[in-house]
Amino acid sequence: MPPSENYSIEVIDEQSIHKIDHNDLRKVVQQILEYEQVSAAEISIVLMDNAVIHQWNRETLNHDFPTDVITFALNDPPYSESNPCLEGELLVSVEMAAQLAGDVGWSIDDECTLYILHGILHLLGYDDLNESDQIIMRKKEHEVLTHLGMHPGSKDDRWNSL
Repeated sequence: MPPSENYSIEVIDEQSIHKIDHNDLRKVVQQILEYEQVSAAEISIVLMDNAVIHQWNRETLNHDFPTDVITFALNDPPYSESNPCLEGELLVSVEMAAQLAGDVGWSIDDECTLYILHGILHLLGYDDLNESDQIIMRKKEHEVLTHLGMHPGSKDDRWNSL
């Protein structure tokens, strides 16, 4: 496993929906990066509410609705063996996580972890624009969540197609 000093994980909390332990969040991001064998990373996570992520989604992706996570890859050139430091910013809606967590049977923190994992997978090159890519990404999410000791609730059907 790469040493943690190779990771810069910044958490910016701009929401008041749910108190999130920033140290716990950094630890889970480190575990994800280690599991995915990322040797170095600079990751910023911005925790926000639905109104703010809606605005970002509209202005940057031309989607007029709130979303769970928006990922900005900051690597130039893209992350690869020749450019092995993963750089990115993740915008995470804690409000959306709070709205969905109870419905799917786990905590707000777990739902936020899923959003962050999803964003990191995007930074690593996974995509979900078509059904076959979505299945690949969902399988990877399930694999990493299992590694983290996290198990979606029985009411959560996001991984049923696997």
